[in-house]
Amino acid sequence: MLTHNCKSDRRPYSLPTYARDVSPAAGFITAPAIGFTDLPSSMLLSVLVDTIPKGLLVLSIDRTIVYWNQTAKRLCQTLPSSQRYQTTLPTVIAELWKQVVEAESATEPVVLEYQTSDDRSFRLTACWLTTSAGDHLIAGFSNQTYILVTLEDRDEVLQQDIQAEQKKFHLTNREAEVWLLLKREYSYQAIATTLHISLNTVKTHIRNIHAKRHPYQSLPA
Repeated sequence: MLTHNCKSDRRPYSLPTYARDVSPAAGFITAPAIGFTDLPSSMLLSVLVDTIPKGLLVLSIDRTIVYWNQTAKRLCQTLPSSQRYQTTLPTVIAELWKQVVEAESATEPVVLEYQTSDDRSFRLTACWLTTSAGDHLIAGFSNQTYILVTLEDRDEVLQQDIQAEQKKFHLTNREAEVWLLLKREYSYQAIATTLHISLNTVKTHIRNIHAKRHPYQSLPA
């Protein structure tokens, strides 16, 4: 996977601030696995959920993890935690949970873009998840209200997109590196500095990339 570090030309992400804190009395407990394997259909659903690239967490009203897929477990290990909430839940997710709980009746999901100290960018969303007795597909999710949180590593997704475009448009490895940094909103000069090439070389690579992506754009109508 292609990885580069250059902070000066990237847009920062920040956490929301709050006037008051959430009481840590509830603490944080990982609940036993929900009954996904009780039914064949539930087992299939669990396998499918584990294969999607986004992290999925279902939190109870007391901030307990009811369910999380493998992607969520992996991404949560990369997010920092603090003692503010006396919980092992990443701080940014605890903040997001707090915002949703305080909104109570809000129907629109809360979206947060967050950048870690090591320059990794994440997009998180959270919303209320209300189930009824008729939701038999997921055992253990009946007549209760939960909070659904999704996590997406934006750099990871972007790298996967670039790899797909490299194959589709026959980009060279260097062109793929330039295209990745350009999509990350690096300036031409920042790309040149990161890749240790001249500014003119960067411009040439970008012209070649656009020519491969839009081969007929310059032809007359």
